[in-house]
Amino acid sequence: MAKNLESEMVPLTKLFSQDFFFRIPEYQRPFLWDDEDFTNLIDDLETAKWDEPYFLGTLVLHRTGGNEYDVVDGQQRLTALCILFACLRDSLDASDDKSLSKELHDKIFQTAKRLDSIPARDRVQVKDQAVFNSMIGTPGGASKPLVALDSKDAIGQRYESCRSIFWDRIEAMRVEEREKFAIFVTQKCTLIYLATNSFDDAFRLFTVVNDRGKQLRRIDVLKAHNLDPGYIPTASARTTYANRWELLETRLGEREFEDIFGLLRLIYVKDKPQSDLYKEFADRILGKPGMPKAGPEFIDALERYVGLYDDLFIARDYLDGADGSKNAKYQTLMEAMVGYFSASEWKACALYSAEKFGKDDLYEFVLELEKVYLDHWVRGTRKDERYGVYTSILKKIETSKTADEVIAATKIDIATIRNACLASNFYGAGHSKYLLVRAEIVASELDHPRHFQARSVEHVLPQTPQSGSLWDTSFNDDERKELVDSAGNLVLLSKSKNSKASNREFESKKLTYLKDRVSDFPRSMEVLGYDSWTPDVIRERTKSFADAVLCNP
Repeated sequence: MAKNLESEMVPLTKLFSQDFFFRIPEYQRPFLWDDEDFTNLIDDLETAKWDEPYFLGTLVLHRTGGNEYDVVDGQQRLTALCILFACLRDSLDASDDKSLSKELHDKIFQTAKRLDSIPARDRVQVKDQAVFNSMIGTPGGASKPLVALDSKDAIGQRYESCRSIFWDRIEAMRVEEREKFAIFVTQKCTLIYLATNSFDDAFRLFTVVNDRGKQLRRIDVLKAHNLDPGYIPTASARTTYANRWELLETRLGEREFEDIFGLLRLIYVKDKPQSDLYKEFADRILGKPGMPKAGPEFIDALERYVGLYDDLFIARDYLDGADGSKNAKYQTLMEAMVGYFSASEWKACALYSAEKFGKDDLYEFVLELEKVYLDHWVRGTRKDERYGVYTSILKKIETSKTADEVIAATKIDIATIRNACLASNFYGAGHSKYLLVRAEIVASELDHPRHFQARSVEHVLPQTPQSGSLWDTSFNDDERKELVDSAGNLVLLSKSKNSKASNREFESKKLTYLKDRVSDFPRSMEVLGYDSWTPDVIRERTKSFADAVLCNP
């Protein structure tokens, strides 16, 4: 149980009073609500019964002293409510009685009272203070669009979108309705706040509170840990590092930015996880021998790895300037690996190799990692077993002096992969599409990067041939069962096809492929060179596929 827990359900008139001043700390994400969130909030408030209490959710707070609170969870809703108050304030300012407008302004901005030694200050101190002050802290600021808003200013655009939605709804009300609505929002709308003196306790509370909105993630808590004043003493430096962290997330995007922390955990610990991501970093990584210390040192390391991640897996231009066609081959193969490989442990090995050895034999190492992944894929290897393999590779990288040593230790016997390519039920396997794409890569001229975006896999011999057709007479039941789903009978289509063409005779199907160019993949287009499609043709193509598919592009 959290120590010194303070909990109460309060109306907004109490929450936006002298009893509370809020700060959105550096570790929090920016204002991220979108049009749907804004519309849902104003819809809910408009359609509620204005003479009855209305519950808006929960705030989780870290009390930093007196009436000062850091917002651990609930900042999106709190910011949106400030914009709503500003819109109500400016709309009611046009009425004859301006008292409600002044009271609303006092809710969101404490005006200076010199006789009482009370300074002017915002009720909520946010990360986006300039746009907040312009729209919310300034009377009249919500009555018009933000001035000179840059189209690239995503945060400003969200503020403006919120303001526009709220303003249009409020302006559509009659003056008396606006006044009643303002009284309802301040007096009847309530929030439960949970506050403790400890951030750790506040975070534990957050994890068990079911609330709407953009919730705090484990990596946000890790961000808070690294921005702690104990590691970065000055406020200006904390702001600088917080901004750098946010730029790194913008560079990769939210999902891949979260993913990279799992890869870094694997790189640093070289072992299976024992607890959640934050605890792994706090207890097993930060400040441990040979690992970065919390604060600037870790954020600098994160920045390096984000750059490598982008260059290796997103832009895929890490080998720009490499001799010959190696860069084109790398880009082509890596696009397929990133697109089709659902597990990501292999990326940790590529990242660590690039961090330690640079570009030296990086492409050759990726080719061996790909085979390791495929071996696991065709075997159905469990995650804990995969971890054991990849941690061994990471340990080898750590102890090796050259990339050649790691490559030699990473090589595997590809017999299992080859046997999977010869299987009669190849079509139904999860790895089939990737291996078909890889066969196309091997068969292609790669003097420049190629994009193999396969729309579908087509059977040349139909799965359900029409009775009495040449397909029906050219293959007996045992042959169809053996060959129809084998690799030699499959082609990749790069464009949409007419589903009615699937059961056509071979010559008609070839004409469909050639005329409509539904495939521009070299191996698949080889079908056009056959005069007939027989059991021996399929068997020969299956064998040649298995022999060639793992050749290095």
